[in-house]
Amino acid sequence: MIERIAAIVRADFLIRFRRPSTVIVFLLLSGFAYVWVPATSTGRTLMQIHGARVLYNSAAIGMGTSMLASMFIGLFGFYVISNAVRRDVDSRCGYVIASTTMRTSEYILGKFLGNVVFLSTFVFGFMLVSMAMQVVRGEAPLEPLLFMKQYAIVTPSTIVFVSVVAIVFESIPWLSGRIGDVLYFFFYCGSLGIVASSMEHGGGGVLRYFDFSSFGYLFEQIRHNFHTTSMSIGSSNFNPAMAPVTIAGLNLGGGAWATRIVSTVTPIPLLVFAQLFFHRFDPARLRAAGAKGKRGWMRNFNALARPFGRPIAAIPVRGAALKDAMMTFSSTPFTIFALIGISIASLAAPDSLPITFGIVAIFIADVASRDRRAGTTGLIYAAPHLRERFVTWKLTSSALVATLLLAAPVLQIAIAHPIRLPALLIGIAFVAASATALGIISGNPKTFIVGFLTFWYVVVNDHGQTPAFDFAGFFSTPAMRVTAMYAAIAILLLATAEVVHRARLQA
Repeated sequence: MIERIAAIVRADFLIRFRRPSTVIVFLLLSGFAYVWVPATSTGRTLMQIHGARVLYNSAAIGMGTSMLASMFIGLFGFYVISNAVRRDVDSRCGYVIASTTMRTSEYILGKFLGNVVFLSTFVFGFMLVSMAMQVVRGEAPLEPLLFMKQYAIVTPSTIVFVSVVAIVFESIPWLSGRIGDVLYFFFYCGSLGIVASSMEHGGGGVLRYFDFSSFGYLFEQIRHNFHTTSMSIGSSNFNPAMAPVTIAGLNLGGGAWATRIVSTVTPIPLLVFAQLFFHRFDPARLRAAGAKGKRGWMRNFNALARPFGRPIAAIPVRGAALKDAMMTFSSTPFTIFALIGISIASLAAPDSLPITFGIVAIFIADVASRDRRAGTTGLIYAAPHLRERFVTWKLTSSALVATLLLAAPVLQIAIAHPIRLPALLIGIAFVAASATALGIISGNPKTFIVGFLTFWYVVVNDHGQTPAFDFAGFFSTPAMRVTAMYAAIAILLLATAEVVHRARLQA
């Protein structure tokens, strides 16, 4: 049993680390340490408590970077590892595995441990780079054991939680696709906010044992030691007139050790659900699962929307981009309900514009990558000029879908606040360009979904206090330099996608 589980873990580890995308993500995560631990001479700091910066010792840098690692793993780690089972299905290795004596429980446990090892390796590499930043920018000698203690307290609960949820979502058919990607994002952000907010104000109760992100524990420690909850982690401003604060790092005094241990092991029983729903690569169950998914609640919504979608799908259109845009409405008739809902919301509540952008992003996320995932790019490349103009074609298609869905809000802004119209149009172009570029570069919609939803979440919660975040004029009329910046970012993304596409054609 142990040998079989170890074989799965080893195979997962080797497959993932042989992929160039893994190396790129690893280097990006490690490079973020340089940004998140700025030199204090720049007027910014890794941590500040009540306006005063925290002295750069091993406790401070270890605690701060471990919290950032936990946040990164919680938000992005799921999308990196949530293809472990699907990869075995696509490569058909799963059918070989199913023909052996390996039990389902062994396979599920092996995949779970493979996720744990993979994420732990990322965190370990980030910890080493953060230690290097301690040597370069620290104000006290490096204390490796104290540094590692911060990571040992903070990150295991997040790693285990994400590893379990990824396997569970993959095993349940209706959660294994784009719906699961979106639900996980809001589930994680919601659970983080509820638990952290409760513990921040001295409460928490039983929620203390579900503090997977460790943010609640961090706030609790800061409130207990410094009698304040005013703090920030990440490159942030500080008051240079205030003396630096020296901290000793996180500790497990009192009952804190119990909350951390329980928070780490609590998600593991959820693997039972993965075992119950897992198909064990049975072709009959795979087909049944696919058919069931198509017969499920999403198909019911699509069936209800189909009468509304037929008039749009029947519109005779010319041009590849228009046809591809119409395919979005015909293949997912529920998009028509989204169009109706967005139109009503824009008239009844103009402040709903940020929500409508989030909905639109979900619907256009797979426009650029659906042909590659369906294996139909060969047929598409056979059409005149589509091979060379693929990026432009997908950009136009995504922009058309987004514009149709946002037609009512655009009209409402044009009539009520015409000065904000250019920013809104640039915002639509920015979203369409981001979906197109990230879809073409990564080959799947997850990259755009997690990237844009994270950015969108920050924008919505900022409420316009940071003008540079208001990319579509949600809260006010942005300055021309902000609008120009997002236009430039859109162009840069498309240029990058074009370079990647051309390189693939040559290869």
